[in-house]
Amino acid sequence: MTDKISGIVIGVRDYSENDSLIKIISPAIGINSYLARGSKKANSQLKIATQLFVHGDFFGRFPKGRGLGYLNSIESVTLFDQISLDIVLNAYASHIAELLIAAFDENSEIDHWYLMFIQGLKKINDGLDPQIIANIFEIQLLAVFGVEPNLRADPIDDTVEGEFDFSEQYNGILAKQHYALDPHRLHANPKAIYYLRLFSEIKVSQINSIQISANIKRSLQRVINLIYDQQVGLKTRARRFIEQMETLQNKFPENPTN
Repeated sequence: MTDKISGIVIGVRDYSENDSLIKIISPAIGINSYLARGSKKANSQLKIATQLFVHGDFFGRFPKGRGLGYLNSIESVTLFDQISLDIVLNAYASHIAELLIAAFDENSEIDHWYLMFIQGLKKINDGLDPQIIANIFEIQLLAVFGVEPNLRADPIDDTVEGEFDFSEQYNGILAKQHYALDPHRLHANPKAIYYLRLFSEIKVSQINSIQISANIKRSLQRVINLIYDQQVGLKTRARRFIEQMETLQNKFPENPTN
């Protein structure tokens, strides 16, 4: 009996000289690992399955218990061409994939996140800002990691409108009239906090165009990184790579001033 696994490749690693271990996210059965025998051979039909973010129908067997599944073939292949060609887009897509792998046990039903992931890849592939799409995943996955900063209202008087900063002491937002209560608040750009709150609720499918300045994006990422570093304790390999690229770009700008 052959099982059909419809999904997206989100992880690939070597298993042996000719074989690969493929991690696929699928509706209903979530994230699972599959052995793809011979996938590293030049003439293997499964060779394309060793490419990240390949979307298709895989045929083989579902994993049993804590064991591996295996793949025999793949059909109806779709590629996110721009993500495949652009190192920056690929890095942000990989960051999202690594977050999902860290957040969920294998064989967990995560239909919502699977659909959101496909939508996110499509938005990135179509040219929307990859950092913004990644930020939405970062913020909304916090609850899955058991970390839920208060982004709804000021904890002192329930203020929900106006200017806010982020406070580690109060584990969330703090309204301007209460800034003095936490001298160590993050001093983030108020617009960054606005987007932090917005992205905690927005659906990826709702985003068709978004323009945020580089300064606000840096401030927003600073807040998110703080939460992940201090409370989640997770830094993906892709995020490290993104930060290295940003460091190099700052050190060697494309149009340096004389």
